Amino acid sequence: MISIVLLASACANSGVPETWEDQPDETGQGLAERNFVASCVEANDDLPEAKAESYCTCVLVNVKAAVSYEEFGEFDDFIDTHRADITAEMLSENFGWFTEAVEACPV
Repeated sequence: MISIVLLASACANSGVPETWEDQPDETGQGLAERNFVASCVEANDDLPEAKAESYCTCVLVNVKAAVSYEEFGEFDDFIDTHRADITAEMLSENFGWFTEAVEACPV
């Protein structure tokens, strides 16, 4: 469960896109998507980089399937506000979709 908390803390992005796809790079991946995966990979530095990227991309796909970007923004704000005292239980209670997205991806 601690990895869920670390992942949540790291995956909250601080950019200003209004959708997942805003500000795409040459691959078509939006800034929010890139920030999410990059932060997630950084939070999972105990995994080989390729495995972390695969895992984090899986989590991103599941998050995008579960909620709108606006709902993800509420999660992002929650993480920013409670970063120092966030627990797996807090995430489960407030953002069960995130916990489910993380748990659905093989590490």
